[in-house]
Amino acid sequence: MKALCAPLVALVVIAAAPARSTLAQTPSPSPSPSPSPPPPAVTATSPIRLMAAVTVRQDFTSVEDQTDLLQDENSIDGLRARIRFGVEYRDPQSVVAGGLRFSLGENPNPTSPFIRLGDSFRAQSFGLDQFYLVVRPFKNRDAVVFSAGKVPQPFWRGDQGTVRSELVWDDDVSPIGLVLNDTLHKSSDEARPVRVENTLGYFVMEEPTDFRFAGVTGKAYLIADQLHVQAKRVSGAVAYYAYRNLNAGLRSPSFVPGQGGFVLPGTPPFLLRPGLQLTNNQVNFGPGADGFTEDDFDVLDLLGQVHVPLPVSGGGDPQVFVLGEYTRNFRPERARNAWGASVGVRGGGWKGSGAHPYTVYVTYRDVDADAVLATFADSDLGAGTAVKGFEAGANYRFQRNLVLAVSYFDFEGFPRKDNSVSRVFIDLTWDF
Repeated sequence: MKALCAPLVALVVIAAAPARSTLAQTPSPSPSPSPSPPPPAVTATSPIRLMAAVTVRQDFTSVEDQTDLLQDENSIDGLRARIRFGVEYRDPQSVVAGGLRFSLGENPNPTSPFIRLGDSFRAQSFGLDQFYLVVRPFKNRDAVVFSAGKVPQPFWRGDQGTVRSELVWDDDVSPIGLVLNDTLHKSSDEARPVRVENTLGYFVMEEPTDFRFAGVTGKAYLIADQLHVQAKRVSGAVAYYAYRNLNAGLRSPSFVPGQGGFVLPGTPPFLLRPGLQLTNNQVNFGPGADGFTEDDFDVLDLLGQVHVPLPVSGGGDPQVFVLGEYTRNFRPERARNAWGASVGVRGGGWKGSGAHPYTVYVTYRDVDADAVLATFADSDLGAGTAVKGFEAGANYRFQRNLVLAVSYFDFEGFPRKDNSVSRVFIDLTWDF
């Protein structure tokens, strides 16, 4: 394999704050002269959080399929970048919160925010990556949380180190819709913490205009619900994803003898048009009109996590964790199951002179073509569905504002888990 060397730069979180004054109490009268009262105390109280992120990545990709066996190596290497900035209002005591975030990339593929560098020094375009409003109407702000807009990923996908499940949702996808999060139980025993919460969401994926629209009309949408239970060392979640009207936008030419014909070019559904991840199974409805085998997907997702401390001295209190997942789509007759597992070690901190925060992990997945909706699944390990293979990675934060990450991918991908792909990412992240 080629020698690996490269940079990556990312993530920025800055807090700025106006000041609020509180007056010290006037001393009580005394026979002797009393000293002048101290100046007012000044505290920062602004809930506004500014953020920015500049990421540069060296990407080494090698692709091999059955038609390339007698050809030279097919390598797609390049230097890529991701830039994001935004603002968030987040006051723990406030009823209302919200935020905005802008990002490069994600157009036309929402799972891919990295753009390729080397464009004759042309300017790049930003898109609105997140925009959301949060309302917490009760005195206990965590009891009920309502969110609307293009929200940050609302479903639990693991919480150890930097590893999150991406079998159903790519890390970069922010769905648009309404989310209701309820904290059903929260233990007050710090020695045995238990938290039970439920997340219910309604998301619009595509909403074409019905006016004189030919073909499959109506919106493609998702209703999802996840119940999450978290204890001291063990966490688990069960989720149900109901995708509806996936073939919205499908149009095929037709001819009815004696009545007439529809001869405009056929088109696939919106979710199967170029630019998106197109690795779900498809059926042909006419020239140029390939659609989903099923108009609806009903996906059950089971996710569990265990983490325990390593009995070693030093290493920044290392924890071993295992994250496992299984999904089943009840609609298709075949190619409808998936499973994955991640094993890793995370640790480190900022107290003392020990190790700083780090994560080392390995992930393996075997995902059938219609196990989940490929459009929004992991874009790095498999680029959707119809994939089996593994990812190995490590990252270390040298300072509070500097982290280095290396990831290696080796998998058999679309169309029949027989297209060999290997990738290496080298990322450097600077926070300021």
